[in-house]
Amino acid sequence: MRSSFLEKVIERANRVTPEALQTQLTRLAEDKGFLETIFNTLQEGIAVVDDEGKLTYWNRAAGQLLALPDNAEAGSWSLQRSLRGVDWIALLQNHQVSSGTLEVDYPEARVLDYYLVPLQIGGRDGIFHAVIFHDVTKSRAETKQALETGQLEALTLLAAGVAHEIGNPLNSLHLHLQIMEKDLKGLKDSTAEKINESLHVCQQEIRRLDGLISQFLRAMRPQPLQKTVEDPAKVLAEALEPLLVELEDRAIFLEKVVAKDVGTVPMDRDQMKQAIYNILRNAMQASAEKGMICFTVKRESGFLVWACHDHGPGIQADDLPHLGKPFFTTRHGGTGLGLMIVQRIAREHGGSLQLESSVGKGTVVTLRIPLHERRVHLLEEGVIQEREKVL
Repeated sequence: MRSSFLEKVIERANRVTPEALQTQLTRLAEDKGFLETIFNTLQEGIAVVDDEGKLTYWNRAAGQLLALPDNAEAGSWSLQRSLRGVDWIALLQNHQVSSGTLEVDYPEARVLDYYLVPLQIGGRDGIFHAVIFHDVTKSRAETKQALETGQLEALTLLAAGVAHEIGNPLNSLHLHLQIMEKDLKGLKDSTAEKINESLHVCQQEIRRLDGLISQFLRAMRPQPLQKTVEDPAKVLAEALEPLLVELEDRAIFLEKVVAKDVGTVPMDRDQMKQAIYNILRNAMQASAEKGMICFTVKRESGFLVWACHDHGPGIQADDLPHLGKPFFTTRHGGTGLGLMIVQRIAREHGGSLQLESSVGKGTVVTLRIPLHERRVHLLEEGVIQEREKVL
């Protein structure tokens, strides 16, 4: 049906005065401007394309999501040019409603839901399509974080139960070893001395296991940050200390590069030591004997950057997205808990964890935390009162 207001005006153009025609055209221009204003305020990206995927019309949100240049003209840009990974030509030539999800990297990493529907535009040959884009990046990230939080809570409960079951036998063993030690005090022969030495070794190992369980539970249970201003070089040295013997035994060379201008940074000292220990431990496990690890500390764009580069076998590209998930590991006998703990510590500090790896060349783990605390600026009372008067 061709019954639009514009078509009616055109049909009657010969029968209206120039003044009346001018009034109607002005009204049409105002209506068009009003509709474009509404169209451009929508958060969803909306575009109209032809069968070849060329854009004939788009709103401001679509221009931003598709990274269109400001001077782009209708018909000069195509969907394939902005959004790869989807066979747009095949979808458009089917002339059917379709939908899906895609990831884009430019101008920034985003996840987009799209909805494609064919249109019949009066006065134009061919079938056009409306494409609606909805940015779901934030909701996807929130969903992922909620899943990680749920996994961590479940794992914490499991860890607490296992630690309790292990702790009780350890306490019992410790008590019985103390009793045996008392019984041996009355004996003076060489056999008793040897047994006594073995008892001391057992007691030391029990204390070590008990300490490991306590550290594990502290690392797993979310705890409020206790931030103090710290020297990153000293924190690195303390985190490295428990690993020095193994580094020496395996002849692994560790190169430490701490920038001179690194200064001091607010952080939770104990949790950051735990994170660095886990990163270094993973690097050592990936390194062969007489291997090399490079650990750098520097400032970069408002962040303190800890970067650990090993020269191990590297990680397959398909495995990288799964690292940090509970019980996913590429190492025989691993648990996947180390990186998960590092991710939590980084997130609670307002930072991030990044992994890069090439098979045969090694892996780089980068931990970033802010150099400064975020400050909340409060309005003075007088300013608030003046604003209340205005409102």
